[in-house]
Amino acid sequence: MQIYVNEQELDAELTGEKNLQQIYEAVSDWIADHKRYILGLKVDSTDVSLSSLNAIEAAGVQRVDFYVGDELDMVLTTVGELDRYVDQIGATLYEIDSVGPEDAENLREGIQWIRQILHSFSSILSLDLSAMSVLVPGSQGSEAIDRIIERLEKRVDRFAQDNGRAAIEDFLEDLRSFKFFVMKLYLQLRTMSARSEDLIAMVDEFEKRIPEIVQETASINASFNAGKDFTALETLDRTTGVLNEYIAALYALDYQLKKSRGRGFQEIEVAGVSFFTAASELTALLKDLSSALEENDIVATGDILEYELTEKLSALAPYLTEIRRFTLAGKA
Repeated sequence: MQIYVNEQELDAELTGEKNLQQIYEAVSDWIADHKRYILGLKVDSTDVSLSSLNAIEAAGVQRVDFYVGDELDMVLTTVGELDRYVDQIGATLYEIDSVGPEDAENLREGIQWIRQILHSFSSILSLDLSAMSVLVPGSQGSEAIDRIIERLEKRVDRFAQDNGRAAIEDFLEDLRSFKFFVMKLYLQLRTMSARSEDLIAMVDEFEKRIPEIVQETASINASFNAGKDFTALETLDRTTGVLNEYIAALYALDYQLKKSRGRGFQEIEVAGVSFFTAASELTALLKDLSSALEENDIVATGDILEYELTEKLSALAPYLTEIRRFTLAGKA
């Protein structure tokens, strides 16, 4: 049998493994020592499920291809699986009028799997995912992911007493909020996996564009005041998207520097205020802005734009200068 890892043939022989499950475990243990993970595999050029490996005898296989990646690659793959699983739950519940005992038990096990996945992400990436929040449609703002998952668990338990369409709709409402979180997390992790050169270029671009973004932010409020709500909302959507992308790049670059140098942006301060404090305040403002828009509160939106967001953006510029210096000094 030939064993390939990322298209490179392994110079290794079997040591008594009888089936593919045993070979899978041996390869997994070997690459785990190098903090690598199996992302997928093919048996004789065919995709197979992990559950079937124990039944496939090694003697009847000519070639096994393992596809491996680092921690971030593994998390990205898992988030993709999580996204598809959430879509599958939503599509199934959308088509039924009641939830049977077996369906409820499957949902309960699925939510426990989601909890385990999020806990693993926290450990692997050193991220406090339990403190992350998402904007909840129709609510008074954002909610912590833990609260949303707890509510999903309670809604599953309630299916024992009320399993009709109204109860399903309540469950789907929280599931949609979780779906937004998964999408946001996937985009952030994709940014984390970008090349450091690309992330540095984005930070440089952000620093140069801050005056332009500040001016654009001021123009949004002017459009609101002139009754041009559609123009204002269109510009606001574009601007907040750009800001979220730049902030994600900053956190991704910090993550990569911690991995490569052992230290990131935690030491960067301006006037005694840390970068993470300034970045968190800006992120919180963007959340407040989203909440105000969700509630159709144009007055609150205008106040945030005119009195807070432009100030926080301008205050962030010196940090970007220090981050560029810090990054270049490390490369030198």
